[in-house]
Amino acid sequence: MAKVVSSGNENAATADRVLARLRLAAIVESSLDAIVAKDLNGIVTDWNAAAEAMLGYKAEEIIGRPITTIIPPERHDEEATILDRVRRGERLVVFETIRRHKNGRIVPVALTISPIRDDAGRIIGVSKIGRDLTEHREQQRQLAELQAELIHVSRINDMAHMVSALAHEINQPLTAITNYANGLRRMLSAGRTQGVEQALERVAEQATRAREIIQRLRNLMQKGKTEQRPEDMRETIEEAAALSRAAAPASEPPALQVQVDDDAATGVIDRIQIQQVLLNLMRNAAEAMQDVSAPRLSVRAQRDGDMIRVSVVDTGPGLPEDVRARLFQPFVTTKATGMGVGLSVCRTIIEAHGGEIGAEDASGGGTVFRFTVPAADASQHPRC
Repeated sequence: MAKVVSSGNENAATADRVLARLRLAAIVESSLDAIVAKDLNGIVTDWNAAAEAMLGYKAEEIIGRPITTIIPPERHDEEATILDRVRRGERLVVFETIRRHKNGRIVPVALTISPIRDDAGRIIGVSKIGRDLTEHREQQRQLAELQAELIHVSRINDMAHMVSALAHEINQPLTAITNYANGLRRMLSAGRTQGVEQALERVAEQATRAREIIQRLRNLMQKGKTEQRPEDMRETIEEAAALSRAAAPASEPPALQVQVDDDAATGVIDRIQIQQVLLNLMRNAAEAMQDVSAPRLSVRAQRDGDMIRVSVVDTGPGLPEDVRARLFQPFVTTKATGMGVGLSVCRTIIEAHGGEIGAEDASGGGTVFRFTVPAADASQHPRC
């Protein structure tokens, strides 16, 4: 009978396979992810230390038992589906589900599921790599709470901005109403009736204006559409100047000069809103010039491509350098008692018109505020 002698190469190959399996076993055991194997009947065959830490069962407690031991009853159908797909050779990558800890706690997990094949390529079992999502879910929950809180704070800030802006803007017509009412009281006390009807009409106009300001500012804050139509720029500016004088204190208002170039006569604007911008700029200019002798204020509208550029120039002391860069941000003010919302509202209005607003030092001293609005015949004068 012939004697069979194993070659040294076969022994070396066998030793290499044994070493490879030992290395693989060491990797599996030291993995931070749970690694579990089961046969095609769903019986656990392998269970590493990370699986024990995640689900509470020691290897000797779970090996030989069905994998459904760690699956909530309502998810048992899921296990049958997984086995069917693995038998077909499919690999399930990052499959999120839940498992049940030995103490009954539900553990959210992300699974990677692959078929196990023998040396002949036949599928003989299933491997699962599981990652505990508890910490990840907690981070997501905390992030969601933070985002909700940020949204809440943002809404509160928006509400505060809107309330402050409303108070700021309707103060002008309310002050005008007060001035007209005081004038009426003096007229009636003196027994004069001439001009009473006209004064009452002015009171009604300012009350209507206050209502329009509230409605349009609310639409503006809610990103609603502005009512823009062709309007006479000179009339718009002069009406704003008249309203500014009506709402001004008893002190002498600054001398005012209005200049509107012929090609800037008609703008596509929301008249009420642009007058609010002009009123804010005129009032700020008048307050800045309170200590200036012979204060002067000029307003000019001139063409700038397909836009009209309106400049409001005062002869006051100019803007502090530290305020200039933040001038149009909400709640930034140079006034001891100001709320700092007027210029922020101005910017919102002008941007809703597709324009820009800014401020700089005037060449002869003082400050010039400039803003742009669309010209009525913009199609005939394309912007360069």
